[in-house]
Amino acid sequence: MGKAARLVDVHTHLEQYSATDLESVLKRAGSAGVAWIVTSGMDLDTSTRAVELSRSQSGIAVSVGIHPWVAADGFSNALYEKLTSLSQQDTTVAIGEIGLDFVDNVFKKVVYRNNRELCSAQTEAFRRQVELACRMKLPMIVHSRGAYPTLITILREQKAHRVGGVIHNFDGSIREAHELLDMGFYLSIGGAITYPAAHELFETFLRLPLEGILTETDSPYMPLYKQEAENEPANVVHVLRALAELRRIDVERLVEIVYSNFGNLFRLPL
Repeated sequence: MGKAARLVDVHTHLEQYSATDLESVLKRAGSAGVAWIVTSGMDLDTSTRAVELSRSQSGIAVSVGIHPWVAADGFSNALYEKLTSLSQQDTTVAIGEIGLDFVDNVFKKVVYRNNRELCSAQTEAFRRQVELACRMKLPMIVHSRGAYPTLITILREQKAHRVGGVIHNFDGSIREAHELLDMGFYLSIGGAITYPAAHELFETFLRLPLEGILTETDSPYMPLYKQEAENEPANVVHVLRALAELRRIDVERLVEIVYSNFGNLFRLPL
């Protein structure tokens, strides 16, 4: 996306755009200075489509995995084997989007809180995908809502420090942040940092070491403050500006730190 490009968007779902829209989205990302975009699968179909997309576009890397909302419906041996195959593709750099969500599925209106059966299904699928990441020596892209204590316990039990990864849209406590950092995980921030009322998030990201931070948009989801259109990777520049303002540092310096963090996590030709 150009020699001067240094921005990174560590978490998107590019396969959700139409082919026509995606062409414009990627062009705007390039113009904004985005060097790398990681697009994450949420199930077998989107993981497969993400791999196919990455083969036809430069600057796009892939993570393959089963989102906890999907994992709540079951995780079979056949699915594990298919994910194993996808994880071996040249453009696959991580296992994700995987994790735990003990809150709800806003699209299907399914509530997981206090539903032991669905939470247990998520937990089992997460354990197996952590095991896959460690076996394939790939970092993870992890989703967590209302589940940080359980998530951290599982990552410790599975010795996830062997591969590390990134917690996308991190919104846990400062104590949980340091527990994850100690296990080799980066903490990613997206459009939430642009919301004026996100006081707890501000406090957390004020106290985190810059060497443990990554940036994302979660496109086409998770809009920025007052954004009405679908989100897109070009908007990661606004995330960086908001974070730089919060930390009172030069935005160009922050861009270089985040770019270096990205390179330390993923095996990519930076």
